[in-house]
Amino acid sequence: MKGSHVGGGLFSAVFTVSKIKKVYEKMRMINAITITILLAVSSGQAYGATKEGDFAVYGWGARNCNTILSVLQGDQAAQARGQIAEWISGYITGQNRTGSSMYDLIPVKSHFALVGLAQNICSKNLDQPFEGVVGAIVAKFSGWGFSEANPLVSLSHNGQTVEVNELTLSRVQKVLVTNDLLDAAAADGKFGPQTASALENWQKAAGLTPNGLPDMVTLFLMADQLE
Repeated sequence: MKGSHVGGGLFSAVFTVSKIKKVYEKMRMINAITITILLAVSSGQAYGATKEGDFAVYGWGARNCNTILSVLQGDQAAQARGQIAEWISGYITGQNRTGSSMYDLIPVKSHFALVGLAQNICSKNLDQPFEGVVGAIVAKFSGWGFSEANPLVSLSHNGQTVEVNELTLSRVQKVLVTNDLLDAAAADGKFGPQTASALENWQKAAGLTPNGLPDMVTLFLMADQLE
């Protein structure tokens, strides 16, 4: 960081985007499977940043990962998790508002779930600024973004349920077809046994515990295969 200060009860800092161009992380799944993923933060200039790529960061984003982990493991973890989820929601909203022709960058509707993902990434990147980690996650998910409002659908399989946009489901099916896991005729934008089975096979190949649903971790890993 080039500098930081505390004022008015709000932690803020300034750092250079180039210092967080690449973040390597290992994400531990609920079933104790560890997956290694590369997250790349764009080297381009952020909206509103100086020509050197510097910009002010406020709130939770100004802390480093070590601080975030300490708070999330402390006595006020539940309260902090809610506050961090709200900060992430505000971050995504800002990206949506300033992005070019983009309605929503993120296919994940539970930003509480994103706190868990960021927490796992932070555990392997203790010195990284939290804003950089969240920015990398958003960049990873951005391939799933869509340019206009899109209806949500609720998908259930084996007692579990997730909510995704219709367009997200269609894109998932396209990836499954490309991987020869789903017949093209079954890629109709509707969720059924064939799509669930194809997803289970994709998840197994990715090292995940298969649940047959396009959940947050599946979409995160599948983003690299989007056309």
